Amino acid sequence: MIFIVISAILTSLSMPGFLWGGLIWFSLILFFKGLENKRFTFIYSFLFHFILYFISLYWVIPVLTSNLPDFFGRFSPFTGFLVFLLLCTIEALPFTVFGIFYGYFIDKIKGFLPKAFFVSSIYSIIEFLRGIGEMGFTGIRLSDALYKEVGIIQIVSLVGTIGLTFLVVFVNFTLYYKKISISKIIITLSMIYLFNWLIISVLPTNSANTPLVIVQTNMEQKVKYSKDETEILNYFTNILTSNTPNYLHIFPEAVFPDKDIRNSYIEEKIKMLSIKKPIILGFPTFNDNSKNSAAVYANGMYIGKYDKIKLFPFVEFLPYEKIFKKFQFLKGISYFSKGTDFKVFKINDYPDFGIQICFESYFSEISRKLSKNGAKFLIIISNDGWYKFTTAHIQHFSKSIFRAIENRRYVVQVSNTGISGVIDKYGRIVKIFPPMVEKYGIFNVQPNTEKTVYQRFGDWFVIVLILNAIFIPLIYRKRKNKLKGGKI
Repeated sequence: MIFIVISAILTSLSMPGFLWGGLIWFSLILFFKGLENKRFTFIYSFLFHFILYFISLYWVIPVLTSNLPDFFGRFSPFTGFLVFLLLCTIEALPFTVFGIFYGYFIDKIKGFLPKAFFVSSIYSIIEFLRGIGEMGFTGIRLSDALYKEVGIIQIVSLVGTIGLTFLVVFVNFTLYYKKISISKIIITLSMIYLFNWLIISVLPTNSANTPLVIVQTNMEQKVKYSKDETEILNYFTNILTSNTPNYLHIFPEAVFPDKDIRNSYIEEKIKMLSIKKPIILGFPTFNDNSKNSAAVYANGMYIGKYDKIKLFPFVEFLPYEKIFKKFQFLKGISYFSKGTDFKVFKINDYPDFGIQICFESYFSEISRKLSKNGAKFLIIISNDGWYKFTTAHIQHFSKSIFRAIENRRYVVQVSNTGISGVIDKYGRIVKIFPPMVEKYGIFNVQPNTEKTVYQRFGDWFVIVLILNAIFIPLIYRKRKNKLKGGKI
């Protein structure tokens, strides 16, 4: 049990916003040591992941126990904490399956490499499954720990973050199986980071020269939702009539948090401002269905909007309504309907671009489809004002790094309270605004039309993992000794 707890803590400390991502290369060794007790592998696997999510997502606790209850008043802080425990339980539960498979098969497979490939494949398959469906979530993947290791993570352009997760588990299981020592860990880390440095050293230099303006508004939720539309418009107008150049101006999600400004005096003002400075901003739109939208204005006209496709469970929509009907108290301002169009926008003097909203940066499918539809760079607008801890902002921003590499596209992230910035097509952070500051400034992007293996075929590597999981136990199964003539 102590091995499991220590391993979970070390793995948590490797996540974005914590201690050091390099811990991930050996933090699972004690996890595998704990799984040597084959009777309880499913319990230990669940416990490891529950602790991992509890620590890594600690910043959700004040959201559920303070921010949302104070703002909406629908539930108590204690209820919010119970919801957090349920969240950790739901995220950890799939890994009981990993524990069952590990406990049953690990001693039945012969040879180190078959064991390592099988274990890494099963774990990565479970991680993939955790990210699909109405309640899919890709936060706190093992691959997240490596968001700063620009050299190593170039492999996600081929195999995605699931392939990177596979590599992390493979290295950890190898160190465990080969009877670890401090010297072996040091040698392994030295080789990994030498390889990382070599790749970084041969990456082309950044040459972006298409300018745009990022506006990080830094409005606390209570302030934002208490302002009337005229105050917000005045703030908006002051920035656009300031000395900023006539470039595309990108504002965060939900600038107008609860008002559809289309066909209003506000929109007329924005249209006038967009004659010289194209504008992107977020607000809800209400027709037959409510949508969380990002609107584009240019040349004095409304160009169109992107409607959020991947909605946040419980807050923006109710997943599996028959099962979770009683959790409607978590609803935000409104339940939204999912968008359906992976729309790419064209405005004068700018390369074609696609827009994503907030939580969508956690999922590769949105950026992939936008890029395949012709987006030459990607924009993510977000409202991270609910979070009091910068750990949340770092974890959110880190996801955009993987989206950039997967598609070889510059990614612009603009958040209410940060982190806002630009990431180049190799996942290098070009420039950022730190969280919790009000700021705007000029950033540069570069269009790209490259098609990566991952962009073309998505999570094709999962098929390889499934084949590994099926055939390795069959091909490398240990044969039982047979008695012949009374002799073995």
